[in-house]
Amino acid sequence: MPTQPTLIDDMHVITFGAYFDGSAEPALEAAVLQVQEVQGKHIILNLEALTTLNSRALGKLFLTYHHLNRNHIRLSLVNPKPAVREMLTFVNFPQIVPIYDSIDAVVAFEQRQMESPTLPRRAW
Repeated sequence: MPTQPTLIDDMHVITFGAYFDGSAEPALEAAVLQVQEVQGKHIILNLEALTTLNSRALGKLFLTYHHLNRNHIRLSLVNPKPAVREMLTFVNFPQIVPIYDSIDAVVAFEQRQMESPTLPRRAW
């Protein structure tokens, strides 16, 4: 089940437990709504503890991405285990949502984007 969002440099981090199943969906939706209420602009899903990802969870991730994208909120995934990363890659999820090795990597990327006005911002 996802945790309540924590704030790191204006980015909201939601950390998942070992399973992403039907019981995790309401918690994810509540966390996303909470971020929207405070007008957050970037949500990071920390997948480090997630051990498996089924088709229902993949569908929920796609729906979450599209919902956030409509509201101009970026989504990033961090630190998925190899099996989870393989499943995400199999369905081409990294083509629409970036996957980073750590939260620090997301923060560093965002800081570089803010410091360099000549680099195009990725809009997801």
